[in-house]
Amino acid sequence: MSAPETGSPIGIDTDDAVRVIAFYLPQYHPIPENDAWWGKDFTEWTNVVKARSLFDGHWQPRQPGDLGYYDLRSPEVRAKQAALAAAHGIHGFCYYWYWFNGRRVLERPFNEMLASGEPDYPFCVCWANENWTRRRDGLDREILLAQEYSVDDSRDLIDALLPAFADRRYIRVNGRPLFLVYRPFSIPDVGRYLDGWRERCAAVGLPTPYFAGVKQQHLENPVAIGFDAAVEFPPIGHHARDISRSLPGLAPNFEGAVHEYSEIAADFLLQVRPSWRQFPGTTPMWDNTARRRERASILVNAEPEVFGVWLEHAIRNARMRAPRGERLVFINAWNEWGEGNHLEPDRRYGHQFLEAVKDATASADRGAPTRPSWSDVVAETRRASDTMSIERFAFAEAAPDVSVVMPVYNHAKYIARTLASIGAQTGVSIELIAIDDGSSDDSADIVSGFAARATFPVTLIRQENRGAHVALNRGMALARAPTIALANSDDVFAPTRLNELVDALEESGTSLAFSATEFIDDDDRPIGIDPYVTTLRAQIARLEREALLYVLMRVNVAVSTGNFVFRRALVESIGGFAALRICHDWDFLLAATYETAVKFVARPLYRYRLHGGNTVTSGKLAGHYESEVLLDRFFVRIDEHPAIANPTELRMFLRYARTMGLEGFIPDRLRALGA
Repeated sequence: MSAPETGSPIGIDTDDAVRVIAFYLPQYHPIPENDAWWGKDFTEWTNVVKARSLFDGHWQPRQPGDLGYYDLRSPEVRAKQAALAAAHGIHGFCYYWYWFNGRRVLERPFNEMLASGEPDYPFCVCWANENWTRRRDGLDREILLAQEYSVDDSRDLIDALLPAFADRRYIRVNGRPLFLVYRPFSIPDVGRYLDGWRERCAAVGLPTPYFAGVKQQHLENPVAIGFDAAVEFPPIGHHARDISRSLPGLAPNFEGAVHEYSEIAADFLLQVRPSWRQFPGTTPMWDNTARRRERASILVNAEPEVFGVWLEHAIRNARMRAPRGERLVFINAWNEWGEGNHLEPDRRYGHQFLEAVKDATASADRGAPTRPSWSDVVAETRRASDTMSIERFAFAEAAPDVSVVMPVYNHAKYIARTLASIGAQTGVSIELIAIDDGSSDDSADIVSGFAARATFPVTLIRQENRGAHVALNRGMALARAPTIALANSDDVFAPTRLNELVDALEESGTSLAFSATEFIDDDDRPIGIDPYVTTLRAQIARLEREALLYVLMRVNVAVSTGNFVFRRALVESIGGFAALRICHDWDFLLAATYETAVKFVARPLYRYRLHGGNTVTSGKLAGHYESEVLLDRFFVRIDEHPAIANPTELRMFLRYARTMGLEGFIPDRLRALGA
């Protein structure tokens, strides 16, 4: 092994950064094996140019853009690839590394990069430890190069990698060289392999490698067999439905599968967080028609914008789930042209997928929204007062019993019914603070007309669109009553709702209450069979037999902010609503449980309208990411929660969290409890 290179290392850990790494295929130069198996001068491009479309609108063949049909024996090509990747936020390449019992193939680009020191760009390797095969006329696989595992071979393999591990460009995790294995479960007695590799690196003075196993299925856990982490590898292992038979002009001999790209993205992003370390993965596209022809696996509607959303969520997840130094995201791939899977520019999209990487990285760097303190809420509202239009109707100096705070946004179709239900409240004095958040319909004018006739104080605020969380925070800052009730501008209150919930607060001595919910449609009719409603009804019913905290860690059983009634002192203590699009209500409610017991009133005093415009029905991916943010906050100090009185109760709670698939949120220091 050569001595480690001198100079500043560029593959080391960075403080808070999420490092985006792209898989890199070296099969773009002739080799004797491919000449013998496939014909003289065969490379990946040979199949790429032969691909043909299999249905109407099918994008084949794929044609490269800036870099053309390149040859990786050229150092200039390798330099251009690295420069292009670096300019768009990709931290480094993960080279597929082919080793078959001491025999290497496709090694020339890697060897030349390693020997020359160019390009000066971070890299790591993934041992592609599967047999090389081909199919002939759809018959059984013919093995061209077989993997045969042995202890002696494992020593030779790691010795061949030692010079790369010592290179200053090599990507490291916690100071350890990152080494991926493509099929970790294919290695018999894999623990002996890993131990031998660790011992050999230690013997030559190198840090123990950081071993990451690539997953072939969602539930695979390479950590359970000795690896340090798992790597997602989309689209491999997905559960999306095949839509091929719905495609116009489908080739009659097609035997493959076609899937919606967005469904693949959702399938990976909506997986339950595992308890082991796992690096998120994405893919910009996938279509291996060039290799598989009529047996191809194809993703349709793989657009740069959708890929950017997926990647941004993956980067945010990596930052949330992993400590500094272990925040990695993998993209499959940089240049898998035969798989129709590449970030490199093509003639159809140009640099758009690369720009999506750059934009996603910049957007994700903003971090997760936090709840503002009450003093910040008040100060922001004061600063914004000059930009808001504030109208007051029937104003009275005396503070009412309850301030009803209602954000308004494009609900002209429903808001009259909401206002009527607020005006019909009995048993308490109220004021209404309505914040129109830049509606483009007549919502604000309807509120103004109602306010002119109201017998109680109404404040109407008109502002530019800033989001529900801003409207709620500003409305609460202007509230004068000791008790605040929130209202959605499309929902309905039962006439006794506020009176009953205020009584519940007084009788229980708690600071927040909510009621059972009735679900209604556009015409105020109760909703019967509906997947979303059925699930929520079942969760709400659990409150009759389970402690609120057990139910609340799985789902927001209050349903919406419109079901909250709380003491002003509570929001002064926990702060306002975070800038979350979907889950600001659940986040607020979980935070409240650390300050007060929460009272549930089993009577259905709140009527929640479910319609196509509901935020909750239009942002599934955003909601999943936000739920991870708030569950992180909730669990990080769960051992201090006032509702969990002793270690026995904590163990029971954590055991229950595990059964609900939430083990990945349990802090490391508490991981052993309740196991």
